[in-house]
Amino acid sequence: MGLLIVLPLLVSGYLVCIKHPFFYLRLHRFQGQLLYLQVARLGMVCLVAATLVSATLLALSKQKISILGYEIATDYSKYLGSLLVQLDIANDKNCVLWVFMMQAGLTALAIPFFWAKLYTHTKKKMLALETDAQFHAQLSLGLLEGTPFRMLLAESIGQCAPYLFSMNDRKVYVGIVLIVGTPTESEGIDHALTLIPLLSGYRDKDTLEVTFNTQYTETNLPLPILLIQGNIISATRFDFDTWRTFQSRKNRKARHSHVYQHRPTRPVKAPRACA
Repeated sequence: MGLLIVLPLLVSGYLVCIKHPFFYLRLHRFQGQLLYLQVARLGMVCLVAATLVSATLLALSKQKISILGYEIATDYSKYLGSLLVQLDIANDKNCVLWVFMMQAGLTALAIPFFWAKLYTHTKKKMLALETDAQFHAQLSLGLLEGTPFRMLLAESIGQCAPYLFSMNDRKVYVGIVLIVGTPTESEGIDHALTLIPLLSGYRDKDTLEVTFNTQYTETNLPLPILLIQGNIISATRFDFDTWRTFQSRKNRKARHSHVYQHRPTRPVKAPRACA
């Protein structure tokens, strides 16, 4: 009889981790004993809910229902109990208990599916989302917490803010993060990100100064590119006005230095130079 408790508890907890979108996106955070405890915790929630539902149904089945003067038999536990006694699975004393445990176990296995459907429907209605893709993208934003880089990605996705990403091969991309990697059972979102590039270029090998050699316009919009997060060495918010101001100052200084460099040198007498 103990298997009727342990097996539904573990299986229902695992089904919640797989079927429920909230817990599935965070499943990669649990490994080893933590994963076992997470499955047991969610399974216990399902088992408690199934126990309450089963007890309510059994209590209601004991009530007599009369329709047009005829009593309708609703006590299914008595019929199933007698069937278990005939099959020599239970006896007269514990047959009702067997029915209750079997009903609670089957209900616990069904709860994860209804729980996942209810959560998805409620969240989509609260957030006014129409498609499942929008729903999963919104849930992924909840994972971008805990580190400054994840918060940066969340800001770029939520506010459509451009960011500058410097790669370990000295390439530079300016763009808006579209989505991050979809987590699986064993891997999180810290693998790759999809970027809509606005500018791209490189850093000088000596001065590490940024030079943009490609600017994407509305008529030359590229396809989103995939960047491996492990290859990103730095990221920062990019402001086009600040960049234009910096470039104008840089060009002005370059023109002045160009003029000074070609100005003819005046002859200096030795006494004056040594003064």
